[in-house]
Amino acid sequence: MAPEPFAPPPPSSGFDRAQALRRLAEQPFDVLVVGGGVTGCGVALDAAARGLRTALVERRDFAWGTSSRSSKLVHGGLRYLQQGDLGLVAEALRERQRLLRNAPHLVQPLTFLIPLFGRGGVVSASVRRAIGTALWLYDLAGGVRIGKVHRRVDAAEAQALLPSLRPDRLVAGFLYYDATADDARLALSLARTAACDFGATVANYCEAVAIRHDETGAACGATLALRGPGERGELEVRASVVVNATGAWADDLRALDEGTHPRTTRPAKGVHLTLPAERLPAKAAAVLPVPGDRRTIFVVPFPDGADTYVGTTDTAYDGPLDDAACEPEDVEYLLSALQEATTAEVGPGDVTGVWAGVRPLLAPEQGGAPGGRRAAAKAARTADLSRRHRVLLAPSGVVTVTGGKLTTYRQMAEDTVDLVVRRLGPAAPPGARRCPTRRLRLRA
Repeated sequence: MAPEPFAPPPPSSGFDRAQALRRLAEQPFDVLVVGGGVTGCGVALDAAARGLRTALVERRDFAWGTSSRSSKLVHGGLRYLQQGDLGLVAEALRERQRLLRNAPHLVQPLTFLIPLFGRGGVVSASVRRAIGTALWLYDLAGGVRIGKVHRRVDAAEAQALLPSLRPDRLVAGFLYYDATADDARLALSLARTAACDFGATVANYCEAVAIRHDETGAACGATLALRGPGERGELEVRASVVVNATGAWADDLRALDEGTHPRTTRPAKGVHLTLPAERLPAKAAAVLPVPGDRRTIFVVPFPDGADTYVGTTDTAYDGPLDDAACEPEDVEYLLSALQEATTAEVGPGDVTGVWAGVRPLLAPEQGGAPGGRRAAAKAARTADLSRRHRVLLAPSGVVTVTGGKLTTYRQMAEDTVDLVVRRLGPAAPPGARRCPTRRLRLRA
C-alpha cells in the first residue's frame, strides 16, 4: 500500500507582501532563494518544510518567466529515450506520479496519441517497431505507474481522437499516458504552501541587484531593489546561504557574485500557438512529427474545450531574456508541421494566442563533448541538449541550480536543499537532512 501523503502542520504565516518586506529587512535567514519560478518556489518549500528559516524573492511576479510559458505537461519525455537517457525518463516519471498524488487539483492524467502514417495502408515495420519498443521502455521506466499501459489502436480510433489526421496516410496509432498541469498555478501553489504552512518569507517585485559578502568573501545575503508599483529604495537581506534559482537568468545572477559571466546555460526559445478547437478539434493530445527536423510537436486540447494549443519550437536564443517573442518563422514552423500531418485548414490568421518561453538548458561541457566532432555538432541543436539539472557551488558559497524541466522541479529542489543543509552544517535544525516534499500535499 502506498504511504499517505505527508500532512503539513497548521498554517503558521500569511501570504502578505508588506509583512514579508519587514521580515526581509529585519530578520536573518538560513537561506535566501532568488527566483520565483517553479524551481525557486520548490526550493523555498523544501527548505521551509525542513525547518530552515527561508526567504524567497522574485523580481517580477511569481512564474512570470519560463514557468508560465511551458508546454503545460508533466511527463517523462519519450524523445529522451531516443537520446539514450533512460535515467532522466525514469526520474521524470517518478516525479510525475508524485505530482499527480500531491497536487491533484493542478495535475491530471492525459491521453496521448502517436499516429502512424504510411502509404497504401501500410506503415514502415521499422518505424512501428521503434515506437512500440520505446513505449514499452517508457512503461517499464515508470509510465505504467499511472495505471495504464500503452496500446495500439486502429486508424478509426486514432481519427476519432484527432479528426483532422490525414485519412489518406493514417494507418494506425499508439496511445500512451502522461499528465498535464497548470504551470503558473503550480508555482504559485508551491510559494503559498511554503509561506502559509511553513512560515517562509515570500515577496515578489524584489530584484536582487547585488550579492553581499563578508570579510572572508563568503556570500552572506543580498541587496534587493523594490520594484513594486510606485516603490523606490533597497533593502539588505542577511542569509547564511544564497540560492540562485533564476533559471535562464542564472548566469546573470552568478555574474553579480563572481564578477564574470560564466555562460553555463544555453537559452532555447519555445513557442506555442493557440487555435480555436472548432478549427483543430482534439479529444486527446497528439504527438506529430516535424518533417526534416527529427523532432515532434504536441497538439493538446485546453481543459476549457474551446481551444487547442500547438507547440513547441526549440531553437537557440541569444536575444533579450525578458522579451522572447513569437516570430513569423516560429508560427510557420508549427503550422507547417500541423498541415503536413492533418487536413486542418489553419493559417496565421487563425491563431488566437501565442506564448514564448526561454528554457535554461545546460551548455555543453567545455573542452569538447564526449564523442568528438560528431557529438559537438549534435550539441549545436538545442533540441539535443540534456534536460538534466545541475547544482553548482560557487567559491563564495552561492548555490546555483539550473537546467532541468518542469516535471523534475521537486527533485531539483531536493538536491539543492541537500547542499544547503551541508553548507549550514551544525547550524541546520535537527532533522533538516530529511526531505519531506515527496509526500507533501500542495495548497489549492
